[in-house]
Amino acid sequence: MKKYAFPFAALLLAACNSGEEITTTEIMEPVATIIEYTPAPGQFINGTLGRFDDVDTPDKACRYVEKRFAAKEWVSLGGWGGYIEAAFAEPVPNTGGYDIYVLGNSMDTSSEPGIVWVAQDADGDGKPDKWYELKGSEYDHANTIRGYEVTYTRPAGDNQPVAWTDNQRNSGEIERIDEHKQATYYPLWIAQDELTFTGSRLPDNVERIGDLWTAKAYMWGYADNYSTIDRKGMANRFRISDAVTHDGAPANLMQIDFIRVQTGVNAQAPLIGEISTEVCGLGCYRTVTKSN
Repeated sequence: MKKYAFPFAALLLAACNSGEEITTTEIMEPVATIIEYTPAPGQFINGTLGRFDDVDTPDKACRYVEKRFAAKEWVSLGGWGGYIEAAFAEPVPNTGGYDIYVLGNSMDTSSEPGIVWVAQDADGDGKPDKWYELKGSEYDHANTIRGYEVTYTRPAGDNQPVAWTDNQRNSGEIERIDEHKQATYYPLWIAQDELTFTGSRLPDNVERIGDLWTAKAYMWGYADNYSTIDRKGMANRFRISDAVTHDGAPANLMQIDFIRVQTGVNAQAPLIGEISTEVCGLGCYRTVTKSN
């Protein structure tokens, strides 16, 4: 297991002896590497608004995300279940406060909540071990479904909606939107004709107010969510201490090495289309100690 410690005590002792001043600053450190980008089908996937260009392999999909984040642009995770995974340069310790962040583009009447998961590299093989969900405000909601599963099927031809079925005996389609005319909403770099996702489904957040459709925010604990509690600027902030096991018990993680963001709502509305989490960046908070 990778571990590290800040030599704060040693620096402080040296400063006391030399008369130097010690200062600490919290910085936002982006993730080091995108390790997987597997969105569900959606109106922005393969499209010109998302600036897709020659993305035809899983590796190119990861490099696409890194390029977009470097340019401070968003990537879409598509409909329910679509996700992105990334690795930190060094383990992120559990401070009990806000440890990690996800940049999004939510607005007052438009939230597309994504569930955040974290994982460790306890065996040191450079790959995520077990994923742990970060508990948010809707975790215990009566309409939240854990162990949810959706399978999307590649359309037989161009300009067709993408059909889906779930493990609750429901079915539906990712409908086509007039503004997004790319031939298919199914990720072009995915070789399989069926794409299955598992995870937690949040309650529907689409509401009609008069003639307008809106996507309401949840209180806290989700990416791309206009929270009045954890949102600061365009960042939703998260605590490793909110990680839970599959049965909802505290995971008590001392540190993490990986982060995953996954679209958490399976809903759509006229003009809006499917609820699809958008991510503009991922990272952690580090405390940097300097001597002056």
